[in-house]
Amino acid sequence: MLETAGIPTAVICSDEFGPLGRAEAQVLGLGALPLLPIPHPLAGNDAALVRAKAEAIADEVLAALTDSAATLAARHGGRFLALTDKRMAGGVVCIDEACVYDPGLARGGAS
Repeated sequence: MLETAGIPTAVICSDEFGPLGRAEAQVLGLGALPLLPIPHPLAGNDAALVRAKAEAIADEVLAALTDSAATLAARHGGRFLALTDKRMAGGVVCIDEACVYDPGLARGGAS
């Protein structure tokens, strides 16, 4: 893990996988790890669309690699946190900012 070695790191992920990325970062003790979302999906996008998505976050990537740890923690520590908490609690399926409760997925719920 580069962050724990003091090497600035930014994780680029599609917005659909942001909550999973935040959950993994929290488990690894990197709760403020910069997660830089790009619009989902990437699969099936032509090169021009992928380039446009990358160019749209280029400044964020640069900032994530050069800003101070305190600035990054303030900016990124809460990103995807609400959705991550809901998903980690179980029983919730989230797409972007909308979540739906599924009792079959809840811990201890019917399967």
